[in-house]
Amino acid sequence: MENLSEQQAEAVANRVAKKTVEELLQKLGMDTEDVREQQKDFAHLRQQRQAAEQVAAWSKRILLGIVISGLVGTLVAGLKAGLNLKG
Repeated sequence: MENLSEQQAEAVANRVAKKTVEELLQKLGMDTEDVREQQKDFAHLRQQRQAAEQVAAWSKRILLGIVISGLVGTLVAGLKAGLNLKG
């Protein structure tokens, strides 16, 4: 193969990279011709991930609230029993 100029080598590398990426995306089941739909799909996946993260964060907060409420209730019941208070 003859010596390629820098521009020619870059053009060859770009063509090979583009073809490789397209083949990979096709193997993953993506339509490489309809870029807008792929963008919409990825945006939807991002929304789903963010929603799942929010649910996880709220679940942790609620669980922590339940634990703290139980501890406070136990403490109050123990104090009432220790001081012989009715109520």
